[in-house]
Amino acid sequence: MTEETPASALEKMLTDNQSFADELAPGQLDSIQHEQNPYITVLTCCDSRVRIRAFLADPHPTDNVFVIRNIGNQLAVTSGSVDYGVRHLKTPLLLILGHTRCGAIKAASTDYRKESLHLVQELNGLHIPVRDIDPKGDPDREWLKAVERNVHYQMDLAAQRYSADITAGTLAIIGCVYDFANLYHKGVGRTILINVNGESDPTNFTQSDLIRNLPKGLVDAVLA
Repeated sequence: MTEETPASALEKMLTDNQSFADELAPGQLDSIQHEQNPYITVLTCCDSRVRIRAFLADPHPTDNVFVIRNIGNQLAVTSGSVDYGVRHLKTPLLLILGHTRCGAIKAASTDYRKESLHLVQELNGLHIPVRDIDPKGDPDREWLKAVERNVHYQMDLAAQRYSADITAGTLAIIGCVYDFANLYHKGVGRTILINVNGESDPTNFTQSDLIRNLPKGLVDAVLA
């Protein structure tokens, strides 16, 4: 792949934006001029391989998703932004989305003390999820397990923070892993469901009111 320069990256960005703007139908963005109405708040990793459009059928989405991104999809790092989506925009769904082959998880499992101060501070927040990596285990499997533990950890924090909203039935929080490497053997690009409202046992969460009335084929396709 050709290495980008600042100038070539800028040209690509402006060219892509021109194409996007040219393809918009007249008035297509009129409805979002004064307010936004997303149905989902997504807390995910800033890894460029995580595609928010994996949840959007519309190639030119308007205001469906309120997105917060940081390395390792950490709640504490950007909790104010998540609060805004949940409590001000009142999205009924909060998705905490990890992903396969997460570089932040891998970095947090190594000696990262020589990184910049602010990067070290962000990676420190991933210590609990990655501390149980087995150095003698299969590296890829241990990496994936750490990604899952991080999602569960962030879900635990979110379940505590928004417990009143969950109890009231106005919010559900969902923990998933976006699999662009097909490590779950469910297909490239599949979102794998691993936690519902803080419950990590599929036997239990598939019997919840939130899940049990969904089409069986749809649920089976997203379970590990």
